[in-house]
Amino acid sequence: MIRYAKPTTVDEALALLGEDRWRILAGGTDFYPAQGAKPFRDNILDINGLAELRGIEETDEYWWIGARTTWTDIVRLPLPPAFDALKSAAREVGSVQIQNVASIAGNLCNASPAADGVPALL
Repeated sequence: MIRYAKPTTVDEALALLGEDRWRILAGGTDFYPAQGAKPFRDNILDINGLAELRGIEETDEYWWIGARTTWTDIVRLPLPPAFDALKSAAREVGSVQIQNVASIAGNLCNASPAADGVPALL
């Protein structure tokens, strides 16, 4: 029997990852289509509720982009000109509906050759 978990903190998510094998669900725009009609075989760890993983912050040394940050977040945030290429890519990722839920980390981890955001992140 598979398990579904939706942790409320990163620490809770990490604890779950340490105890079993999980497929991570973030956004889900590629997760469900890739599954198709096949039954789920792996536990599902839904990280969509982890606010700690969403947003963009500037520190003294670097910029931090949370894994759950959506493409819409990137377009709407007041970012410096160094992020113009990323904002431009964010406007090209799928439809507006996809941009509203798809995560930046999902675009990277999915390893699609058509991943619009990857070149701007390099």
